[in-house]
Amino acid sequence: MILCVMRIPPTRDGSGGSQRAWFLLQALCRLGPVHFVLISRRTDRDSQTVSLKPIEPMVESVTKIDIPEWQPTGRRQIGPLDGRWIDVATMRSQEAPRIPAAGLERIAAQLPTRAPGILFAGRLPSAVIMQALIDRGLLKAEFRFVDFDDIMSKFQERQLRTEAQMMDRQGRLLLRFDAAYIRAAEKRIALGWNGVSVCTDEDTETLRATYPSARVVKIPNVMERDLLPPRQEDGRLNLLFVGNLGFLPNIQGLKAFMQEAWPAIRSGLPDARLTIVGLNPAPEIVRLSEEQGVALHRNVPEVQPFYRDSDIVLVPILIGSGTRIKILEAMAHGRAIVTTAMGAEGLDLVHGRHAMVVEDMAGFAGAVIALARDPGARRRMVEEARAFQQERFGPGVMNAAVASALDQPMPARNAPGQAA
Repeated sequence: MILCVMRIPPTRDGSGGSQRAWFLLQALCRLGPVHFVLISRRTDRDSQTVSLKPIEPMVESVTKIDIPEWQPTGRRQIGPLDGRWIDVATMRSQEAPRIPAAGLERIAAQLPTRAPGILFAGRLPSAVIMQALIDRGLLKAEFRFVDFDDIMSKFQERQLRTEAQMMDRQGRLLLRFDAAYIRAAEKRIALGWNGVSVCTDEDTETLRATYPSARVVKIPNVMERDLLPPRQEDGRLNLLFVGNLGFLPNIQGLKAFMQEAWPAIRSGLPDARLTIVGLNPAPEIVRLSEEQGVALHRNVPEVQPFYRDSDIVLVPILIGSGTRIKILEAMAHGRAIVTTAMGAEGLDLVHGRHAMVVEDMAGFAGAVIALARDPGARRRMVEEARAFQQERFGPGVMNAAVASALDQPMPARNAPGQAA
């Protein structure tokens, strides 16, 4: 029996994290009966709005546990910093939560089982909370495995390097402390659990080098989408951005694109159109789209119609970690991609073959214009990218990786509610 605890609701058509959760859950269901638990904070919009009904046919049970105690602890005033006061001893990280005893008792009481054969935690916070239950004797598991997906401390450190000049002294200090709490939690889980996974070769090697005694494996992001026919030529170029518009890397990258690359593209291709599709857009994205007359579609039920009406998909990511599921989705749908080196990280994409991979926004604009003027090159890139995605990033790859990570035989049968 598998107890799967996640902090992001699994959805086939949601954000990148929710899509990874969907394919992970499918892979787990191929291995045996799964009891699924979603843990959430009150501020987790997806957890409060996304339905879990689509996964019910796949699993033995579905449980949602809201954790009101999952929030930063208040700070006592014990020392000045930039005119304010801060007590680092009382700080807590959202990614490494500390739940009081009463909260842990309440969480344990709602679990569908307290003695699973396999405990699978999706993301670091899930593992931290489950470990707290184990420490108090409220949960036992013969085999414990966590999917970090990304190395969150690495993400925090990159964010600090990128935004340091825009932060005041206290902001920088708080981010450093947050990264330290996360690193401590990552270390304890990596060394104390039976296994940990990340989605890229680079992160796998980083964790192995940092914690030589830990069992670290790669479980890549994967995608399964219908190949769409090319959009009918009408003399115009349709550009598409898809992503969680409340997620910092998407906000920063899209802002840079709209402020720096989009004007240059419009100058070279006056008839080009840009469409932005995503969840929970930040105010600055709403403002920029209104100022520049760009179509913004919020919280749509499905994104396939927008892919169908696009020629080139944009992934202008400047900070982050792991791999971009939106790139895999565009490849699977058969759409050309322009991205940054950071956006392409971990996917082994070859520039000019699988995607146009650029270093800055000037290069981004040039790549879009070049692809617009060479439909043949765009078509060849789409064909290469689709074949590459099917071979390296299809669901079967994840199924095999999860079975190996959990030391389970790869079954020939289908999971409940899962097609062959």
